[in-house]
Amino acid sequence: MNDVTTQLGTIPLYNRPFTSQEVEQLRLLLSTFCDGSGATNKAVSWTVPDYRDFERVVADVCGGHSPENKGIFDVYVPVPNRNPFGISCKMAGPGSPSDPDAAFIEMSNSSKKFTDAFRNAGISWKDEANIAGRVTVDLVQSWHHEVATECDLASSSFLLLTHSSNWRKFKLSSFPLDLSIANPETDIEWEVKNHRVTGHPNSLHGYYELRGKRHRVWELYPESGGQLKYRPLWEWANWKTDWFELEKPPITNLRNQARLYFPELWQD
Repeated sequence: MNDVTTQLGTIPLYNRPFTSQEVEQLRLLLSTFCDGSGATNKAVSWTVPDYRDFERVVADVCGGHSPENKGIFDVYVPVPNRNPFGISCKMAGPGSPSDPDAAFIEMSNSSKKFTDAFRNAGISWKDEANIAGRVTVDLVQSWHHEVATECDLASSSFLLLTHSSNWRKFKLSSFPLDLSIANPETDIEWEVKNHRVTGHPNSLHGYYELRGKRHRVWELYPESGGQLKYRPLWEWANWKTDWFELEKPPITNLRNQARLYFPELWQD
C-alpha cells in the first residue's frame, strides 16, 4: 500500500463512514451548543445546534472547512494530490409519519430557479408533470455539475442529521449525491396536486413504488417559495448510525461566557 492510499484511507466520508470515535466526537461537539449558545425552539427548554452549527462540526471532524458564503457544498474536505470532495449538510425532522421508510431533505427554496428552468425547457409544470419532474431533478444535479472541475463529485455526498420531533434524539446518515437512484424519467410517477383551499394547482409530486408501497420521494412548490423536498428511502443510505442523545453541559449565559473568556477585561 503506497503513501497516498494510506493517507486517503484516513479521510472520513471520502471512502469510508465515520468511525465510532468520530461519531462520538461529532455528538460531543454538537452537545456544546446545548449550553445556552445554540438555537432555541419551542420543543425544548435548552438550546440546541442549528444547521450552521452542524456544518461547522462536520468540517471540524472531517478536517475540512465550511465557507461562510452559501455555495454548492457546505463543507469542503481536502484530499492529498486530488480535488477536494464536498459534503452537503442537511438537518431536518423525522419526515412524514405516514412513511417511516423515508428520510427528509429540503433541497432548495428558490422559486425563481425552478420557474426559469421550466421556462427554458418550454413547458408548463401544471400541464406536463412528467417532463417537469425530470427538469426539476436535472436542475438540482446541474448545480453539482457546476463545480465538477474543482470538486470530486464521485466522492461527495449528502450528510443528514435527523432529529426527533422533541429534539431529544439524533441520527446521522449519508446519502449518495446521485439523485437518480429512482430514475426521475422511468421510475417516478409525477402528479400535479391542487391547493386544498383554492383548488388551483400548487405542487408537483413524484412517487416511487417499492415492494407494493408507494413512497412520495419528491415534492415541489414552484410558485410558493420554491420549496423542493426530497425523501430518499432509508435503504438508499450509504450508511447510518443508531439514534443518539446529546449531552447536557452546564447552562451558561453571555455574561458568564464573557467573564470566562476575558477575566481581566470584564468589569461588573
